[in-house]
Amino acid sequence: MYLLSKLFLALAAGSTLAAAVPYELVKRADLRAFDVSRAQSPYRSDFWVCARNAGYSKAVIRAYQQACGSGGQVDPNFVPAYKAAKAAGFAHVDGYMFPCTGTQSQRACKTPQTQINELLAVIKANNVIVDYLWFDIEPTSGVCNAWNLGGTANLNLAKQWIAALRATGLKWGIYANGYPFPIPPIPIPHLILETTQLIQLPLVLGHRNQWTAMFPSRSTDIASDLPLWAVQFDRRPGVSTVTTFMGGWTRAFAKQYWLGELFRMGDF
Repeated sequence: MYLLSKLFLALAAGSTLAAAVPYELVKRADLRAFDVSRAQSPYRSDFWVCARNAGYSKAVIRAYQQACGSGGQVDPNFVPAYKAAKAAGFAHVDGYMFPCTGTQSQRACKTPQTQINELLAVIKANNVIVDYLWFDIEPTSGVCNAWNLGGTANLNLAKQWIAALRATGLKWGIYANGYPFPIPPIPIPHLILETTQLIQLPLVLGHRNQWTAMFPSRSTDIASDLPLWAVQFDRRPGVSTVTTFMGGWTRAFAKQYWLGELFRMGDF
């Protein structure tokens, strides 16, 4: 049994294609994709082969996690999952960074630069090549308490992070939620992604606009020149269907339109 979380579709074509054709043409060439924050068997090639054969063209793998007990750490599954995805034929692979921010009850977060250096060291040591790295900006509660410093302090911290990300010279984008409306509590036993049907357990979701909860206002701009991976849980595939923006963005590069737990990769 495999576990995927944060399943999404409609990621615009990767950096190689993006460099060759205008943005609007790239945006129309949506790739079917998913992202993985937990993979029970990252070393198992059949998981990745199954996903590839199902028509998915891009995988986005968690590269760094907030790791409350250590102040942030490289996800130990990142490199094995990356290698397995490449071996299965995924030409387009991204990584995403879920940083340690805010106040933690176990250990203070490492500095932004330290966390970035840790990730870059692993990328370099393992010859990892990704189209983009995505910086995940979303609050968490409980032990980790991400982005719980208050609007002004969160903004200052975000600016530190963005400056450090830019200094790497790599292609970064921002994952963020500006979608203000909750999903109606209707269990959906089958999830249709374009022409591919995935059987999943019924799941009821509700989400609010996280941006306003973290920063002084909806219009607070920390890096609107970077690509936006928009969260809009409306069950509608397609980057062009993103209608809700914040932080100075007016268009999206990618869209996450469903969040679910997929338990049986064979049921298509």
